[in-house]
Amino acid sequence: FGTFAYVAAQVRSDEENYILTPLSPQEGIILQSMPELKMPAGYANRDLPYMVDNSLEIYMRPAYQQAGLSCGQASSIGYNFTYEMSRERNLNASLVENQYPTHFAWNFLNGGDGYYGVSYLHSMQILKEFGMPDVIDYGGTMSFGGPSRWMSGYPQYYNGMHNRINNAYQIQCGTPEGLLVLKHWLHSHLEDSDIGGIASFYAQHMSATNTLPAGTPEAGKYVLTTFGGSPNHAMTIVGYNDSIRWDYNSDGQYTNDIDLNGDGEITPQDWEIGGFRFANTYSGGPSFGNNGFCYMTYKSCADPYGGGGIWDNAFHVIYAKADCNPLLTAKITLKHTCREQIRVRMGVTTDLTSETPDFVLGFPIFDFQGSCKFMLGGTTEEDKTIEFGLDMTPFIDLISPNTPARYFLLVDEEDPDNWSLGEIVQFS
Repeated sequence: FGTFAYVAAQVRSDEENYILTPLSPQEGIILQSMPELKMPAGYANRDLPYMVDNSLEIYMRPAYQQAGLSCGQASSIGYNFTYEMSRERNLNASLVENQYPTHFAWNFLNGGDGYYGVSYLHSMQILKEFGMPDVIDYGGTMSFGGPSRWMSGYPQYYNGMHNRINNAYQIQCGTPEGLLVLKHWLHSHLEDSDIGGIASFYAQHMSATNTLPAGTPEAGKYVLTTFGGSPNHAMTIVGYNDSIRWDYNSDGQYTNDIDLNGDGEITPQDWEIGGFRFANTYSGGPSFGNNGFCYMTYKSCADPYGGGGIWDNAFHVIYAKADCNPLLTAKITLKHTCREQIRVRMGVTTDLTSETPDFVLGFPIFDFQGSCKFMLGGTTEEDKTIEFGLDMTPFIDLISPNTPARYFLLVDEEDPDNWSLGEIVQFS
């Protein structure tokens, strides 16, 4: 899970509503490059309950509707990171101070005005390499200030540095073995825990119109039995139920042992029994499905992408850090009239006479982003100036104890026509 070049999934809006468009080929390659989470040794033979529903845990925040086209961040941060961080710290995610905003991450790569969706892989890079302020520090709501605002205030950035992930993984669920890995993750977090995790995935947004048949478990609850071939939306798996049923071949039976697709094998693509429960932040959020939740069949996870299945048959999970304490930080006040023309990095050298650093540290934020707006996204004179912090702790491992060092603030500007004005106001 290194440093990648991220390309925003393009999503435009017309006069009446948003139009979702699929992940780009570049984003697909990045998602597929994530390390795969495997079953720990000896785990596959452990018993599982027939159902798990982590939306009932205190670590799951209440259902909500995303603002704009922030579905990638609504799933990966609003639900997934909030849950995993609350689980690590044993906090109640129904409290706003234990929730994390969508727009801190989304606003750095959404085109500056919110016309673009952003792959949640970029969000996960921010969660790992920088961190995330909570909703209170962000301003009080998930999307405070709208799609153009960049947060200002060193204390808020410093607090955000404490909230991070160790890593992110994919789980391939096109096989019984992969489905079992995800079920164990949901049940025990693959670590002998009494409380499992949740997961994010991409698929085409579908309206919830079908309901589970009468006389079957969870009858009357909404279910998606197939997905389209345009992976334009991120959603969140919160549990599973091995007993829900859907009669795909309309033979009046519910089976997992009939070759429905005629390929000569019995695989999850032939299963009519069992499925996952997911949360959706689009189409009204809490008014979607059953109070924001819906079932999806195991078959819809295993079917090929474009043939009824989810994107790449993949789910994505994160490991949150219970504790993260920055030891060396920079406090910066910067003024500029076109934020997409600048990149901010930090440097260090132990040669106190050097005018250049030996090591340079880049960040997934303040990296030629946000369109040609003032630093805070507004139009007033005050919006030209932003105060923020960056974590330089990785430099500590490069410097011997008690060794003097010289630190650099590097601001690169791409303004070939010399149209914009900028100033380093303060650096400490």
